[in-house]
Amino acid sequence: MDRRAFLATAAAVTAGCGQDGTAETATDATGTATDSGGTATDAATPTAASATTPTAAPASVAVTDVSVPSTIQIGTEGTLSVTLANTGGRSASFTGAVESRVGTGEWASTDVTVEGSVPAGETVTETVGLPSNGYVEPASYRLADADPVARTRFVPRAIAVGETHELPNGVVLSVSDVVVGERYTYEGSDGETTADPPGGDKWAVGTVRAENTSEESARAPLVSDFAFYRGDEEYSYRHLGDNRDRYRGGELEPGEVSEGDLPTNVPVSAERADLRGKYSEDLDGGRVTVRWHLGE
Repeated sequence: MDRRAFLATAAAVTAGCGQDGTAETATDATGTATDSGGTATDAATPTAASATTPTAAPASVAVTDVSVPSTIQIGTEGTLSVTLANTGGRSASFTGAVESRVGTGEWASTDVTVEGSVPAGETVTETVGLPSNGYVEPASYRLADADPVARTRFVPRAIAVGETHELPNGVVLSVSDVVVGERYTYEGSDGETTADPPGGDKWAVGTVRAENTSEESARAPLVSDFAFYRGDEEYSYRHLGDNRDRYRGGELEPGEVSEGDLPTNVPVSAERADLRGKYSEDLDGGRVTVRWHLGE
């Protein structure tokens, strides 16, 4: 063999031995490289992270508004409306405590809690009842840790003849059987007595009832705390010394009742429908005013 042929053969053998028996990389029909299990590993194949839905933003619920009626009658429940806005990407539940400032007092917690569910990106309004207040005075309400404030005023109670009103001390008042006429008959020291109204007026007589429903002694209003009104004109109690049927009031033991007549002289031109009964008194906690409308 000549020298050039030998060198060519040796080069071929040497090249074959340099692969050291390594197998070729497997490919699929398109030429894409595969692993031993045959799963494609092409770079263009989506990864687990890129195939997952983007995570929604957390819920973010805030109190954007609170509102109450402009006035609330004493002894009755009011309502508080709370607007909640969720600017986040998930729905959320909300719980917040209601705080109040009544009269000139400080902010204080109440037993009222606002609860609600707010979908993502939406606004809802929840309404709750407010505890009654016994005095004529202003009041403000808010939720703990929230800025919006709602303001109202507790005003005198207006009820029909025969309806009751409970005072802050637990005494329950009512005015009933109001009669307007020329004569008033009562049980006097000499038995049944008929009285004429003074000054050519006529009588307006109502029955006042006060019951102590508390578990301790309590003061019921006196006759001087009641009057009849026609417009701005006031007609006060007319005292008849031997009147055993009159209302007395004063200190009552638990369960005790004071009931009796409240005679008042009114102008002869006054009609029952024109009149209203009124109780008003300044107590330790504030002013209490109740009006009974006599009109049908």
